[in-house]
Amino acid sequence: MNHLTLHKIKKSWGTKTALDNISFDIHQGEFIALLGPSGCGKTTLLRTIAGLESADEGEILLKEKEVSHLGPADRNLSMVFQSYALFPHLTIRENLLFGLKARKEDHSTFEHRLHETAKLLELDAFLDHLPAQLSGGQQQRVALGRAVISKRPLCLMDEPLSNLDAKLRQTMRREIRQLQQKLNLTLIYVTHDQTEAMTMADRIVLMNNGHIEQIGHPAELYNNPCNGFVAQFIGAPAMNIIPLNAVNHGYGLSHSAFIPHIDATDISMGLRAEAIQVVPIAQGKMTATVISYEYLGSDTLLLCNIDAQPKNQVTIKLNGLHQYVVGQTIGLDWKHDAQYIFTGQTLNRYHSKSLQQATHQNISLLFQEKVS
Repeated sequence: MNHLTLHKIKKSWGTKTALDNISFDIHQGEFIALLGPSGCGKTTLLRTIAGLESADEGEILLKEKEVSHLGPADRNLSMVFQSYALFPHLTIRENLLFGLKARKEDHSTFEHRLHETAKLLELDAFLDHLPAQLSGGQQQRVALGRAVISKRPLCLMDEPLSNLDAKLRQTMRREIRQLQQKLNLTLIYVTHDQTEAMTMADRIVLMNNGHIEQIGHPAELYNNPCNGFVAQFIGAPAMNIIPLNAVNHGYGLSHSAFIPHIDATDISMGLRAEAIQVVPIAQGKMTATVISYEYLGSDTLLLCNIDAQPKNQVTIKLNGLHQYVVGQTIGLDWKHDAQYIFTGQTLNRYHSKSLQQATHQNISLLFQEKVS
């Protein structure tokens, strides 16, 4: 049985479509990340699930029960907002217990639930403090604690870590994931940060302009993107997408064909930055001119212009420290199975068994009589 089902949810603000036919299922204990750029509809979807917004069309089923007509208080869920939304004049103890008191739950369970939650989130020593006396990370734990103490089976989080610094975000990512797994919470987490989605979620729902681009495990979206938007949104740095020309009964740059002929138009090739190697010019499939390089400690990012397409750039990710001279010409090489093929103006992913078979062979041999 699905824990939550969304069926053809539609929502508009005047002439703008905020949610366009959104449908997917969530299982009990699953961590789902709603990921996408600003304005894609992810927060609107979360608020619609919570009952803070009403869908124009569609159904929301919680444990196979229709809840679209119910208000937020009757949907049996908890929510953690981007702002911690703590009462500044109440102690941490009172903040944690506020929801239980407002819902007039069994008073005899309050102390046990309070200390159980405080211990879980390491807030025992701060129960008599005011929110202003706590750090940002501790305040975020209190906000999480209000969701935990409610014991609601579904928890919604709207970019809860966006106000924290990078180091604390990394720590809180681990803590939230461990907490979710320990309590077997069904959790829907809104973020625009792909690192959060990739490291925390069981599945990612990647949204764009009010619709879903792709749903899947983080590794699936990274390794098997359905289109150019997914390929470039998932992964850092973004995937390189290079328009190809028709050459030698195939597609490539200059006189070199990288893929055989396919029945499609506007062919582009995608390459992950880490899949490209710098080689001597004579050994490369293409040449490029160095624009800049950035040393990041464990890696070096190298930015180049493609010599055959001066207006197009490519980013290469190299392990360790590498130094180059701006204006230097280098050769670039990659394995054939690292190539992604996209077609059309919308960059849809091209799938073909025959192309896959050719790709896993040595394509240079396939074209050796045709490449000058």
